Amino acid sequence: MEVEKRRKTIINVLYFAIIIAFILLAVRYALGVCMPFVIAFIVAAILQKPKNFLVKKTPLKNGLASGICVLLTIIIFIALISLIGVRVASEVKGFIDYIVIQLRDFDKVIDNIEAWLINLISSLPEFLRNTLGDFVSGLFVKIREASAGESEQLAGEITGGLAGNFSVSWITTPISGVISTASKLPSILIAVVITIVACCFMTSEFPAIANFIKIQFPENKRGDLERAKVILKDSLSKMAKAYLLIMLVTFIEISVGLTILRFIGVFESNYIVIIAVVVAIVDIIPVLGTGTVIIPWAIYSFIIGNVGMGIGLLVIYAVVSVLRQVIEPKLVAGQLGLSPIITIAALYFGLKIFGVLGMFVTPLLIIMLKLLNDEGIIRLWKSPVREAALAKEKEEAQKEKEAEEKK
Repeated sequence: MEVEKRRKTIINVLYFAIIIAFILLAVRYALGVCMPFVIAFIVAAILQKPKNFLVKKTPLKNGLASGICVLLTIIIFIALISLIGVRVASEVKGFIDYIVIQLRDFDKVIDNIEAWLINLISSLPEFLRNTLGDFVSGLFVKIREASAGESEQLAGEITGGLAGNFSVSWITTPISGVISTASKLPSILIAVVITIVACCFMTSEFPAIANFIKIQFPENKRGDLERAKVILKDSLSKMAKAYLLIMLVTFIEISVGLTILRFIGVFESNYIVIIAVVVAIVDIIPVLGTGTVIIPWAIYSFIIGNVGMGIGLLVIYAVVSVLRQVIEPKLVAGQLGLSPIITIAALYFGLKIFGVLGMFVTPLLIIMLKLLNDEGIIRLWKSPVREAALAKEKEEAQKEKEAEEKK
């Protein structure tokens, strides 16, 4: 009996391991090739209501209405990218220039840190004070030499070029990047054309495609498929709206806070909007939050002697954190959250397997699996939510049985 139980456990583990490996390999290697059709399927699903409205309210046929919906979507997308992209590119360029100017105070930061450490150990006994003082001085000498060495290397390349010993390494790198991008343009254009054509056909034939996918499942599983669709659509749409609202609130808080700091004269940048956007995006990433940007910035401000800016940033961080703790539980359903260790693991494995995009996609996939598992549509692990519901159902059934027996 024990051997049979172990054999079943091993078979189940291998079964799920094979499924997970297959999914990872498919996503890792097949998703890029299939991406035009994945995008087309998503766009077709979104455009069903507008297409059906056109077909119902106008004499247009299904195919023509689908083409018009796809064309209008492309025009709106290109217009938004054009209008927003130029503005964002300008803001980002100016923001990078501002960061470069701020980093010119790096030598001052090093001097202040060294002075702070020397002052910190000055109250120690003479032996420890001398030993630690020599160590700190030597360490910061090496830091300055390393920093100066990089500057000299850059200057050497420039002066060497002026003297005739021209180094093309700094030119060949971007040129090779341009050539590499240019060589990929035909495949990119083909992918774009295929995506547009697939959007038109899938929008027109989406009901048939959805029905084809549905009939591939056994009849007893089709109800679960519909439930999964409804649950994921409702839960994820609510979560997306909630987090977009949180991002908007964070953006407003950061913008107002930095505007106040600029008004009182402790902040001199004109790039408040781009800073607020960056902080709002970082704030929504699991585990990170506004402190990832604000706290190091405040510490840097204190080190370079801009105490007012440092205090102002800490005040902004406190306000954002308090309001986030107040509004997030009211906006985001508690069952959608992941434990910190699961979130960190999802971020790490997503980054390692799928790159930067995986940091955002992997936690979302785990949330989707958790929702389906809690509802009993899939059973990958024992869910506390599901077990509690089953226990309650069992208890109610037992009470009903006892009541019938008494009668």
